[in-house]
Amino acid sequence: MAFSDRFLSAVGRWQKGWREEANLRLEIAGELESAIAETGLSEDFQTVSETCYRKRFLIPNNPQNGGDLGPLFLNGFLSEGVASWTSEKKFAQEFKDPTREGTIAAIFSHVPGPNEVLLNIRALWEDPSFRTAANHFLDRKGENSDALFHFKFRQSEVILRADLKYDELIHICGRSSPFDSLCELLGLQSDGERDRLWKEFVEADIFPKEAFTLTTEGTRAAMDRAKASFLEKHGSTIESVLAQRG
Repeated sequence: MAFSDRFLSAVGRWQKGWREEANLRLEIAGELESAIAETGLSEDFQTVSETCYRKRFLIPNNPQNGGDLGPLFLNGFLSEGVASWTSEKKFAQEFKDPTREGTIAAIFSHVPGPNEVLLNIRALWEDPSFRTAANHFLDRKGENSDALFHFKFRQSEVILRADLKYDELIHICGRSSPFDSLCELLGLQSDGERDRLWKEFVEADIFPKEAFTLTTEGTRAAMDRAKASFLEKHGSTIESVLAQRG
């Protein structure tokens, strides 16, 4: 099949990123979707049989909507729109820094449905006709060809339109120090709650100042406690705000 310059440029532009500017992300995603629709891709490039993973920095506190935890706890999901996922769990764990001030680094897993896969980039690079078109595009110094070849398939990237579901949050990542900051982000205030989390760290052989990924079992326990604490304090207020937003 033919891969247009527009399509190749749109894939490269997506991989180049948007420095977390939300409006720019929407613009780049819109161009990618249009280029994909215009190309009429084979189903082979819009199918994924593996579990996919996404690391997301959740913002707990936001006076307007309760941050990410409000809709995640109340609705059971966050609307994410078009976003990059990976079929390599290890890559998701190591992607970007393990911590970001004022956030919780969370890893979600998801088995994509048939209508959720926008583009399987690894599958593209496995196709000889795509590699030929991409190489010609690079030779001609096509727009964003540098980014297209910089990332290629190394990230095992899959572009999905899928929600982030509370039940699919499998890991919390970060650094175990300062412990108090992590407890604050999770809304764990009582000594009992903090002791249980610390016990999970000890059992997982996690030490202060080391990067860590909490086990799925530990993550579920920590998040369930955080959810109960959060809803007890803010549930009615956040529910009212979300209802007004429709």
